[in-house]
Amino acid sequence: MAYEYLEIGYELRTPNPLAMSAGTYTGVLNYGIGPNQDFDLGDVMLPSDSALTLNFTLTVEHILKVELPPGGNRVELLPEGGWQAWLNRGRQPARLFRDQTFRIAASGRFKMNLECSLAIGNTCGLRNGAGDEVPLKVAVSLPFGLNDQYGQTVNKLPLRLDGVGTELFQAVHYVNNRPGTLHFEVEREQVGDMLKQPGTTYSGVVTVVWDSEV
Repeated sequence: MAYEYLEIGYELRTPNPLAMSAGTYTGVLNYGIGPNQDFDLGDVMLPSDSALTLNFTLTVEHILKVELPPGGNRVELLPEGGWQAWLNRGRQPARLFRDQTFRIAASGRFKMNLECSLAIGNTCGLRNGAGDEVPLKVAVSLPFGLNDQYGQTVNKLPLRLDGVGTELFQAVHYVNNRPGTLHFEVEREQVGDMLKQPGTTYSGVVTVVWDSEV
C-alpha cells in the first residue's frame, strides 16, 4: 500500500495588510513525516522522504494615487464672496483663500511634504514684481478612512516645510477615489500688506508631495 501524493490545505493568518509595509515577505515551515512526527501515517507507512518543507513568498503592494481636476494646478486666491466688498466699499478682506479639491486612492501608509519656490519661515510664500513677500498657509483635509499618526481624522492639518505633523498617514480601510482638499490661505495682516501694492500680482510655486516611502 502506498500514497502516490499528499495534499495539504492551510489557512494563512497575517497581520492587517493595510498596516504592513510594501514589499516581499518570505518564510519557511518544516514538518516531519513518519512515525511519531508531525504527519504520522502509521508504523508501517514509512515515507521515502521524512522532511516536508513549505516555502512561502508573499507580496504586499499598496495603492497611492492622487488626481487633481483639470486646471487644479493653478490656484487663484480670492476673498470670501469675491472682491466686490473691497471694490465698492473699500472693506479689507479678512483673508484670501482657495480650497482645491483632489481625489485620492490609498491602501497603506504615506506621508506628505511641502516644497516651495519661495520659503518664508516654515511655509511657502508669494512675491510680487517689486519683491514684496507674504507667507502662504497650506493645509490638507483627507477623506474618512485616512487618519494621522495618532489615529485622528485629518481636517485642515498644516503642511510645513520641515514635515512635522504629516510624517505618517494610515489607511484604516481601503480608500478608493475619495475627495480630499488642499487649503491655501493668506491671513488678514498679510492681506493688508498686499493691498498697499494695488495693481501688482503676487505669485509662487507650491509643490505638495504624497510620499509612500514611509
